[in-house]
Amino acid sequence: MKDIYAILTGLGIEVPEDKKPTLDKEWKENYRTIAEFEKATAKRDEYKASLDTVEEKLKAFDGVDLEGYKTQVDTLTRQLDEEKTARAADESKRQLDATIDKFMGGKRFVNDLTADSVRNKLADELSKDTARGQSLEDIFKTIVSDKDGNQIPNILVDEAQQAAQQNRATFTQPRIQTPPAGTKLPMAEVMKLKNANPDLDVTQYM
Repeated sequence: MKDIYAILTGLGIEVPEDKKPTLDKEWKENYRTIAEFEKATAKRDEYKASLDTVEEKLKAFDGVDLEGYKTQVDTLTRQLDEEKTARAADESKRQLDATIDKFMGGKRFVNDLTADSVRNKLADELSKDTARGQSLEDIFKTIVSDKDGNQIPNILVDEAQQAAQQNRATFTQPRIQTPPAGTKLPMAEVMKLKNANPDLDVTQYM
């Protein structure tokens, strides 16, 4: 690019030194070089071509209910988001159920109905914000214990009580053989037979 001052000098115009800064500022703000002009022109032509392409494509939608399509797209997008949310909730519930099942597998309840009730309460408590920072065992204890921390009866099997019942001695009266019907026995034997067999009709032995 030829220097502007060389161009002016060639035309017989000399610019005083104190005016050069002002001239530099003015021509740079108001004029462009050929290279800059050609670059801007090329960019303009590029934008024009892009616009022509878009307008040509839009012609294919003449008479089409674009608003209807937009509504369908919005509906499908919402349904997809709802499906993703539901799937995430199902997976979260599945993981929670698996965690509870594994935890409760080591517990012995008095019956299945009680176990189901405790399980539902445990799942409900775990879904609350108050469960944050608490272990599964801590939440379980609050469900099966009273306000004083004592275990509520008839929820869990009392291992100690069960062991005591199993170890308790059982005393039975010695079995007495029943004589043939019609056998006459002394009254003392009849009473002894009756005590050993309360449901037996002993009149046949009297």
